[in-house]
Amino acid sequence: LVILSVGLTALAALQITAIKANAFSKRMTAATLIAEATLEQLKDAPYANVQSVAATPVVAANMNFTRQVTVTANSPMANAKTVLVAVRWTEGSQTRTVPFTTILYQP
Repeated sequence: LVILSVGLTALAALQITAIKANAFSKRMTAATLIAEATLEQLKDAPYANVQSVAATPVVAANMNFTRQVTVTANSPMANAKTVLVAVRWTEGSQTRTVPFTTILYQP
């Protein structure tokens, strides 16, 4: 009987870990989709219109995120812009970040 109760307790702990991992995966997927969509919009925009954007709140899949776009001109070379899209969210006491970077070039 003791062995059964220890086994069931371990199984319950495993179930809780699996639920937390699934929730994290859902948030990570939503943040990735936000970052990808933002990069695609910036790639389709005229080169001169690609500019930094301050942190703005975004809601996706009923979850709250913050998206920030940082554009560095003439990086890594002339007529190029390095674009960083960072999507952040708070999970418990930790802040998580999904960063995506690309380089746009205007010949």
